[in-house]
Amino acid sequence: MEKLRDGVFGKVFVDKPTKSLHLCSSESIADLATVVSTTSQHFGLLIAFDARAVEWEAIESVAVKLIGKGLVYLCAWGPDCERVHDAFDDASVKLNAEPTDDDVIMTTWHSNEGLTEALWFFVNSAYPTRSYEHSCSDWVIAIIGNPQWEQIVRGAIGGE
Repeated sequence: MEKLRDGVFGKVFVDKPTKSLHLCSSESIADLATVVSTTSQHFGLLIAFDARAVEWEAIESVAVKLIGKGLVYLCAWGPDCERVHDAFDDASVKLNAEPTDDDVIMTTWHSNEGLTEALWFFVNSAYPTRSYEHSCSDWVIAIIGNPQWEQIVRGAIGGE
């Protein structure tokens, strides 16, 4: 996983805790939970992934692992991202059947947007619920199996 420097999306104009952006790549969704490592107790995740050929159980299994590692906000982007979103929601309910407004794991999908628009939302508009807002400083952009998408992210935000 690699820390990203400030770029066009680096300035946030709301009174919220600062986000530390990180980029990680993985060849498969199954590897994602092992390549994501954060320094903050909780983290946000933008996953750019073509999920059309991946079984529900594989996605949900990774969701359970990532939630166990502290995931509190998910943005899903790419083909079949609605299903990725739903698998993460299901995993969240299995782990916390009665969330409150303050500790629910937030999830969004961005099927009608380009990658740069989803990235803009993730950097500028995605924030966890109240219980996690001060323990969530790491925000991870995960690209699964697509080097071209990784280059788009690097171009939009910049990498060291």
